[in-house]
Amino acid sequence: MSRRLAGRPTIVDVARLSGVSKSTVSNVIRGSATVSPGVRERVEAAVRELGYRPNALARQLVQQRTSTIGVVVGDLGNPFYAELVKLLERNADANGYTTMIANTDGQLEREAARVEALLDRRVAGLVMLQFSGERTILDQLVAERIPVVVVSSTDPRVDSVGVDESEGIALAVQHLVRLGHRSLAYATSPLVEERTNRVRYDSFRTLCDELGCLQAAPLVLAPLVPAAADVLVRRLVEEGVTGFAAANDVAALALLESLERVGAPVPQRASVVGFDGIGLTGLARIGLTTVAQPLEEMASVGLRLLLERIAGDPEAPPRQMLLEPRLIVRTSTAER
Repeated sequence: MSRRLAGRPTIVDVARLSGVSKSTVSNVIRGSATVSPGVRERVEAAVRELGYRPNALARQLVQQRTSTIGVVVGDLGNPFYAELVKLLERNADANGYTTMIANTDGQLEREAARVEALLDRRVAGLVMLQFSGERTILDQLVAERIPVVVVSSTDPRVDSVGVDESEGIALAVQHLVRLGHRSLAYATSPLVEERTNRVRYDSFRTLCDELGCLQAAPLVLAPLVPAAADVLVRRLVEEGVTGFAAANDVAALALLESLERVGAPVPQRASVVGFDGIGLTGLARIGLTTVAQPLEEMASVGLRLLLERIAGDPEAPPRQMLLEPRLIVRTSTAER
């Protein structure tokens, strides 16, 4: 975790120690003349005692705001996030904003550092894609009253827009069961966001139990280690698994390759359903059945929520928007 962001004192701590409101602390930091000398002295003493350092955006949020939006993404190598970034950039441009992209490679420490770097450049607000869910980072942003929206996931602390992930996995499992598959496995990868992975896997387990399906242990496909993946995939095939529901399309594509290598061709021997609906999956030579997320709507709604937060009350209750997923059936699934 970035030393500057993680664990550092917040404006809330300063307000509590000095016995004033957050807005009063903010007025002192901005040099407002409306604060009495006694109160100013108390706040400044609390700032010194705690070692509080307001970031650049918090200092200048009222006085001067840039027209740049920071976008924090966990894995630009995943086409889903690359497409989403492109759509966010297009929507931002249409509203007179530019974007600054920060890739974290799914690492918490790098995520904190990238967020801090964007704030130091006085971005007007932040869009978090594939956010790790680390409480310290988001709690700090909320405490600093920095406009932020989580897109492609949901978080009760801030404005967010995502898809109904439980419903999405349910669509995948129901489709496999309708085709006659009764022994199923959930496939994922280390790059899938932890909260997202948990929600999708819980939905997979619940629906399998309801429908009376046999469940194998979850399959974790480590990136760039195909030999290790093949060992796990071969074992599941030998155990009788015929249907796979993947946490995302990237994991599903890796699974397609592995199944071919171990002699279990798709869809003759096994059926695979992905999740996300990236453009690559629609190519005829791939033909991945997938649960598609409404990317354009997600980007549009996400940016609207952020711009409304930038222009409105930073302490208004957060809003969560949940969009509907859609099953797209292609050639990677067939009757058992």
